[in-house]
Amino acid sequence: MDKRHLVVQSIVLLLSGVLFTVSLISIDQQGLHFQLYYLAFKLTTLLFIPLIFLLICRKMTGKQQGFISAKPRSRGHVIAPMIVIVVWGYLKFYSPIAQPEGTMVATDMTEFLLLVLIGFMINSVLEEVFYRVWLQTRLETLLGRWPAILLVSILWSIWHVAIQGNGQWDIDVATVIANHGVTGLFLGYLWARYRKIWVIILAHGLMNASPHFLLQILFH
Repeated sequence: MDKRHLVVQSIVLLLSGVLFTVSLISIDQQGLHFQLYYLAFKLTTLLFIPLIFLLICRKMTGKQQGFISAKPRSRGHVIAPMIVIVVWGYLKFYSPIAQPEGTMVATDMTEFLLLVLIGFMINSVLEEVFYRVWLQTRLETLLGRWPAILLVSILWSIWHVAIQGNGQWDIDVATVIANHGVTGLFLGYLWARYRKIWVIILAHGLMNASPHFLLQILFH
C-alpha cells in the first residue's frame, strides 16, 4: 500500500478511537442513558466510521489490504498460540496467584445468555477488530511493532476511565493504564506475533467472562 494512504488511514482510525474516548468521558457516566450512549458511541466510532472509510479507501485505490493478512505458517504457528492461551488461562484463573471469582446472581438464563453474547460481540470482537486488527496493524507498518503496541494499548486503556473511574482523573488514568495498559500490551503482542484474530478475541472474551463465570451460567 502507498505510504500516504497508510498514513491517512492510520490518522482517521486514531481520531475515531480518540473521539470514542472523549465522547464517553464527557457525558454523565450514570444510569441507563450512559449505557445507551456507550453503545451508540462505540458502534459509531469503532465500527461504522472506520468500516465505511476503509471500504471507500479500498474502492478508491482498487487494492486489497493484503498487509493485514498473515503469511502461510507452519503447524507450529497454529499450535503455539493455543499453548499460550492455555498457560495464560491457567495462571489467570486456576493457579495460586489467580484472583477469587464472584458468584453469579440467579436470573433468567435465556436473557442472561443473550446479554453475554451481545457483550462478547460489542466488547471482545469489536474492540479487537478496531484496536488491534485495523489500527495496530497499520501503525506497526509505520512505527514498528512495539511503538504501535504501546500507543494502541494506551488508547485502548484510557477509555475505561469512563466506566471504571471514581472522578479523580489522575488516579483513574494511572489505574486504567496500569491495569488495562498491561493487558493491552499482552493482546497487542499476541496479535503482532501470531496474526490470529481468534487468539485475541478468545483472550479478551475470557477476561470479560471467566471460565468460572461461564460454568456458573451453564450449570445454574
